[in-house]
Amino acid sequence: MHVSATEAARELGVSARQVRRNAANGLVVATRYGNAQLLSPRQVLLMSRTAHRGRNWTETGRQAALDLLANGTTEAVTGSERSRIKKRIRGAEVSALAGRILHGHASLRRAASIEAKRRFTPGILGELGLSSGGGLGVLVAENATIAARRARLAPDDSGDIVVVEGSETHQRILEALALYAYGDTRESAAAARWIAEIQATV
Repeated sequence: MHVSATEAARELGVSARQVRRNAANGLVVATRYGNAQLLSPRQVLLMSRTAHRGRNWTETGRQAALDLLANGTTEAVTGSERSRIKKRIRGAEVSALAGRILHGHASLRRAASIEAKRRFTPGILGELGLSSGGGLGVLVAENATIAARRARLAPDDSGDIVVVEGSETHQRILEALALYAYGDTRESAAAARWIAEIQATV
């Protein structure tokens, strides 16, 4: 059941204005009914799990962070900038990392059937110690919108598949971040532990 911006704000411990601003900036999807903005429970959960202070990273910074998390090295930035990003990654909470990397690059969709959803079972589930039945699906693609259209995934603010824009080389980390931000409690906790271990090695 959808909740109003005021109810979401009360649940999150922020102002209703902040919730409306996040919706206006595209951080969450809110549906307008008359004068009210309503959010799905999954969008409220997303806000709570990706909240962070400070600016979001530039696209170059985002690519460098993904490279470092996926491979331990990056060519996107050099020298002192690489050192600063490494330090930010190691010191960041998982929620801040997810917020900065997924911001503007992830959306929820719904598969037409259970069989269609099974095609998007995250490959990282085994590493997270999760079984592959019935959870959240993840699609990582260079051009996520076109890939979602081809797969016939309809936009849905409480959907069962996260579509993330990114490259195949970053697939594991993007899947983990998507499961952390959008998944159920079990998926989120397992992904958070795995991401924290990766952060420590950067």
